[in-house]
Amino acid sequence: MSTTVENLLSNPLLGLEVAAGSAGLWRRVLTSELNRPSLELTGYFDAFRAERIQVFGKGEVIFVEANSSEPGLFDNLERILSGELPCVIVTNGSAPPRMLLEVAEPRGIPVLSTPHNTTKLFKRLWEHLDAEFAPETTVHGVLMDIHDVGVLLLGDSAVGKSECALELIRRRFHLIADDMVTIKCLGDSQLVGRATEMLPYHMEARGIGIIDICRLFGAAAVRPDKRITLAITLVDWHEGQNVDRTGLDEERVTILDVAIHHMTIPVRPGRNVGTLVEVAALNHKLKHLGINTARLAEAELLARMGAAGGR
Repeated sequence: MSTTVENLLSNPLLGLEVAAGSAGLWRRVLTSELNRPSLELTGYFDAFRAERIQVFGKGEVIFVEANSSEPGLFDNLERILSGELPCVIVTNGSAPPRMLLEVAEPRGIPVLSTPHNTTKLFKRLWEHLDAEFAPETTVHGVLMDIHDVGVLLLGDSAVGKSECALELIRRRFHLIADDMVTIKCLGDSQLVGRATEMLPYHMEARGIGIIDICRLFGAAAVRPDKRITLAITLVDWHEGQNVDRTGLDEERVTILDVAIHHMTIPVRPGRNVGTLVEVAALNHKLKHLGINTARLAEAELLARMGAAGGR
């Protein structure tokens, strides 16, 4: 998994501009780890990793400018700017040292500048690269934003996921993806879903065909991505089916090694599944506020039973 230096330039939050080495914008970025080459500038290379982006902060820039006459510095810069090095980024709006440009340009190694200070750049660049290198999977389902809760609808084909989503869209909730949901794990703990690149915001409505949600319901009906915190599996209802009726049994489903809340809702003619899914999302949100209705009801029932038994 990798990205390119040119891809970094497309992120406006990084504020990057090319100062030299534009011929090397194709270079691959192979890791999200970054490096400030302070030790390498002095000649210590035992822990140097050339595949990392090299960040020149105020200290590195001042060191190069102050020691430009030292014979060993040019050699050290040549060793830093070699191999699989993707690029160099100079922070704080500083002009890249002339010696750095002289080494980078003939090697086709991009030297980029940014107005951000080093701390801010590290944060923003790590967030950008973390998303690029995050583990990813694709699941069959529908992803909705319901009352600011990312709800992933799962279930067999023709169980009614898309029909449920249409009902929720009519209630002014938001579609993120239908049929195929691409999910990334960010920061090892957050699942973020989005539509696949092929026909985003389109939906198959059985008996009608492919419909464009954005054009039918407006741009406000869709969202580019959403963090997933609740998964709901829709299943065909049948007599004698074992279904949780109290809400005390809390299920989990694991996606990309991250466990999220899960529940199962039976589907049959006459049931308003859209309403049930909306209420499930609201109840999930209430739990995050520290209010678990099922637990409170259980505690109240046990208290009443205890009081009655003590008489």
